[in-house]
Amino acid sequence: MPYTRRRTDDRDEAERILSDLYLPNRLDLSRSSAALGMEVAGLHLGALTVGRLTYGRPARVRTAEAENFHVNVALRGRAVSRSGSGEPVSTTRGEALVFPPGAPAEMSWSADCEQLCLMVPRDRLESELEHLLGRSLTGRLTFDFTADLGTPLGRRWRTVLNLLVEELDHPTDVGGNPLVARHVEALVLDGLLLAHPHSHSDATTRERPARWGPAVRRAVELMEERPCEPWTTVRLATAVHLSVRGLQEGFQRDLATTPMTYLRRIRLRRARVALEAAERSSTTVGAIAVSVGILHRGRFAAAYHDAFGESPSDTLNRPV
Repeated sequence: MPYTRRRTDDRDEAERILSDLYLPNRLDLSRSSAALGMEVAGLHLGALTVGRLTYGRPARVRTAEAENFHVNVALRGRAVSRSGSGEPVSTTRGEALVFPPGAPAEMSWSADCEQLCLMVPRDRLESELEHLLGRSLTGRLTFDFTADLGTPLGRRWRTVLNLLVEELDHPTDVGGNPLVARHVEALVLDGLLLAHPHSHSDATTRERPARWGPAVRRAVELMEERPCEPWTTVRLATAVHLSVRGLQEGFQRDLATTPMTYLRRIRLRRARVALEAAERSSTTVGAIAVSVGILHRGRFAAAYHDAFGESPSDTLNRPV
């Protein structure tokens, strides 16, 4: 279901609810004898998970190592948070933090603390950044931990976040309408990428995104629509009515890469999505690789590890 609302005074249930919505966690309630009053409203928008969360009492939360980006925006109260071995950072109303993949988090919530919590898949965010830049990324996407929502772009992004809060409080059909959900998802992703400093910020502010030529755009569409087909540069050039040299030059101009490198990136991302969704008892890494058009398993494993920092079997066998 795209929307959920849960309440509990049981610590174990609170941990399960947050694990289902975000990631595994441990809740420490030893700082106070006050009763737990955990409330969460959650919403799925495209690839995004959005939630409004409070524990109703002082609480300390420790999470497992994150696989995705997480953004916490304080709506009221105070939280002290850190990612991995980093320094703790205090946030109050209107202040935000971006937690990176690959590290656990530790957070202390005041009794009146309530936060808007976003979970953003790394693959989806990096793909959106590539679309903004009009070219492929040359390195991993990383953000500054603290986010300034007081800048002009930050204030605009906060407007989008306020829309999410309103939707969580008074749900409409946003989550159930795929077209509307994709639009809101894009607003959230673009706002994060443009308003918050990250490892590719200079490119987003100084580079003018390239306009793809129509033949290059059509070639990309064909590969996205049918990634498992045995595309070659010759076959792709023929399909979009260009010479091989013209297609290669178009990809270098518009995307700073080659057609086949771009195709490998599409296949790797499709493979990751399939591996994350697969039942490990009923499929194999090899079968999923073949299903997206990858026939050389050894090269696939190496390229997959370079792209995502883990092996395909690690993704397939990760506990749900």
